[in-house]
Amino acid sequence: MKKYIYSSLIILLFSIGQASAQKNLISNGGFEDGLNSWGAGNAKVSTVIRKSGEASLALVSYVKGKWEGIDQKVKLPKKSKAIVVSGFYKMDEVEQGANAWNTAVIVLEFTDGDKKLGEGIPLVEKLGTEDWSAFKKSLRVPDGATGFRIMIALSEASGTFFVDDLNAKVISIEDFEKETAVLKTN
Repeated sequence: MKKYIYSSLIILLFSIGQASAQKNLISNGGFEDGLNSWGAGNAKVSTVIRKSGEASLALVSYVKGKWEGIDQKVKLPKKSKAIVVSGFYKMDEVEQGANAWNTAVIVLEFTDGDKKLGEGIPLVEKLGTEDWSAFKKSLRVPDGATGFRIMIALSEASGTFFVDDLNAKVISIEDFEKETAVLKTN
């Protein structure tokens, strides 16, 4: 009888773990498959400087005033109400371009097909030199959104910008509200 109870408990715990382990919506977020799944851009893959795995994204610009970046369009599962996006970035001597927004950026735009919904949401906007740093942002999915576009760029800035381990997962509206409540108290 005890064996049966222990076996059932193990199966139940494994099932719960599998149900909560959601698939990353971003394809090749660790850049292990080079730039596969990413839109055309002037990016490279670094196998030397990386947060984990065998590779990371490397954007390099020696001149200001030029956009260096890549993007990916992602389809959301039906009835998605909120997502959490996370990852890691590293910068070497990123210098601002002519405008305040000319920095190293990771930006998310919600979409309905090819139509952009609202403004882009900055997930990372940074200048300077910084070792590997984590970012995480919970976002409410706007009504009518069927997907999102994630962009990584040196937005007319110069320097080197590395990105690794990008991840986006659907979360419940309750988890979104808990996340935002915690952020408001900190």
